[in-house]
Amino acid sequence: MTTKKQINRLLGELLERNPDLAQSERFVIVKPLRHVMRSISIGRGIEADGPQFLCSIGHFFDPRANRQGITLDRFFTAHGAPHRWTEPGMHAAFIEACETRILPKMRNVNTIEDMLRFRTHGSSEFRASVRFVIHQIHFAAAYGRFERALRRFERIKHWDRSRMSWRRPEFEHVADELVPLMRADDRDGVIRLLHHWEEDRVRRFGLESIYEPTPFPLELAAGA
Repeated sequence: MTTKKQINRLLGELLERNPDLAQSERFVIVKPLRHVMRSISIGRGIEADGPQFLCSIGHFFDPRANRQGITLDRFFTAHGAPHRWTEPGMHAAFIEACETRILPKMRNVNTIEDMLRFRTHGSSEFRASVRFVIHQIHFAAAYGRFERALRRFERIKHWDRSRMSWRRPEFEHVADELVPLMRADDRDGVIRLLHHWEEDRVRRFGLESIYEPTPFPLELAAGA
């Protein structure tokens, strides 16, 4: 089984070589953290000798998302390169995969707009997550496109709120907090709420040292 010590050692090597990375438990984050989280992690595969290399890009103002992002996409070392803990050269192969393929694309995703453009290059899971209606409402609100967000909400306003519904928590954040502000055209209220969602995640996950508060597109458009 992949151990915490193995993970920390391998991520530590990646950190030493890339000063724009920061570690948070079992994954590393590309700094700075603004509205978009970009991370690399190592999971425990089914086989004891086979780690899972994972990367993630996602918006950080989603109040229900996990530490990393909206999807976890698996990546591999180069074809024919070592990929097991017991294979000599696996550490170097992992570093090479990160530095030549994963980190360059992550460093190009700095804004919400970059992330939305990235869906043409991301995995099918990432594209599906970006298209998920709750996320579409988040993005429309961040850009001040309230009518578009409310039209999307109309499609889901009757979603099940029972405890058995896996969608209930994220639906309620939108339905009970965000939608009333958009219906009232309360732009300042929406701005405050989006910042609150983001800052709450920063506090919960202890990421204050790399977080840079940044205006949302809605604020910039209004000259706030």
